[in-house]
Amino acid sequence: MDNHDRSAAWHATAWRVFGAASVAIGIVNAFIPLLPTTVFLLIGVWAWGKGAPEWRARLLAHPRWGEALRLWVNGRQVSRRGKRMATLGIATNWVLSAVFIGPTTAVLAASLGLAALVAWLWWRPEPGSAASSADFLARSVHHD
Repeated sequence: MDNHDRSAAWHATAWRVFGAASVAIGIVNAFIPLLPTTVFLLIGVWAWGKGAPEWRARLLAHPRWGEALRLWVNGRQVSRRGKRMATLGIATNWVLSAVFIGPTTAVLAASLGLAALVAWLWWRPEPGSAASSADFLARSVHHD
């Protein structure tokens, strides 16, 4: 095995480990209220696309999370339900921060950042006339 092959194998392994860690965090967060899940799964999809395309395809085909992940990968789309749930989680975290921490500069700064995040999220396109995610799934083995 020459240096190029070793380097390519090392990179693939690193992407696999990074993807696995991200997916593991996402899975744990799925059971802890108010912690983000989908963003970690998206990072896993991205990383596995670089080091483990077959793992990426399995995650995109997942019965619970696959649809949301495919929508994002296929045109950065977010479903209306996804937008509502994310907004609810963000708002709940903000209220808890405001109640338990109080009106500090950090909470006020976070409020601005969270408001910008929610606005950006609602600006994302929703599923519609774009290619269906089922069609995309067939092409999802190759990374972006």
